[in-house]
Amino acid sequence: MGKHLILNMSLDELAKHEPSTVNALYRYKHEIFKDAALSIREKELIAVAISSVLKCEGCLDVHAKEALKRGATKEQLREALMVALYLTGPSAFVWSPIIDDLIK
Repeated sequence: MGKHLILNMSLDELAKHEPSTVNALYRYKHEIFKDAALSIREKELIAVAISSVLKCEGCLDVHAKEALKRGATKEQLREALMVALYLTGPSAFVWSPIIDDLIK
């Protein structure tokens, strides 16, 4: 399998070829995203801000929806993005319509 093909592989496809690696990734995620000093809701809001900085639309979609599911408000999503905006400039805030759709 060529290098270029691997870089364009989806997580589902990667799981077929490297199940132990993907399973380890999910175990790590579940270890991090549990209630502890920070609630899962708070961690998801952090993930929303980081996803906007990284410009990862899939990540932003997953974490914004999970934050809402965990009780975050639209105002909290907006504030998480304002923190990202403050630290990185307008590009972190305006690049994705996902948040616009979620906070309408």
